[in-house]
Amino acid sequence: MVPSQQERGGAQSMKIAACILALTALARGQEAARAAIAPATFVPLFTISWNLTANVVHYDAKLVVGKFDPKEPVVVYWVMNQTDGHREPLTFIERLKGYGFKIKPGGEPDTWDIVIVSVKKKTFHIAHKGEDFEITGSIGRCSLARLDSARVQAHKWHMLKIADYVDLTGTDVQTGADCRERVQQGE
Repeated sequence: MVPSQQERGGAQSMKIAACILALTALARGQEAARAAIAPATFVPLFTISWNLTANVVHYDAKLVVGKFDPKEPVVVYWVMNQTDGHREPLTFIERLKGYGFKIKPGGEPDTWDIVIVSVKKKTFHIAHKGEDFEITGSIGRCSLARLDSARVQAHKWHMLKIADYVDLTGTDVQTGADCRERVQQGE
């Protein structure tokens, strides 16, 4: 039996639809493959310095194909300015007690909410806007401020370095005013 023209047209439409779906899947697969092999780029977000040495903790956004890496959106490391400026990872204790963080996706696409261990009562919002990043939260009397930096004041007790407080500095998003807050440890 010979198929009618309508049946041949329907079969041809099904083949075209299957071809389009296959091409779409292939494009998605290539995009995922490209993301998997694309080198990561790192963009500075903010730093934490401290009074005991010139070494500084850096927090960078990790990007893959221009977006936050969903597996590791922020990386943290020491820059050892007191010696030769090389990088070092944080130790387990440093991640746990001072400079580590908890991070979760924000309420909008390509945003994250981060809580730094040494300032655990504060949640900062990281937004990726074009080429720029904005790290905002409440600092002192500023309900919405860009976080510029943090400085830990600590003291030595025998072989231990114990943090006393963290000074946060930022800029009010609406007015441009300086924002400052001292967060005592244990708060």
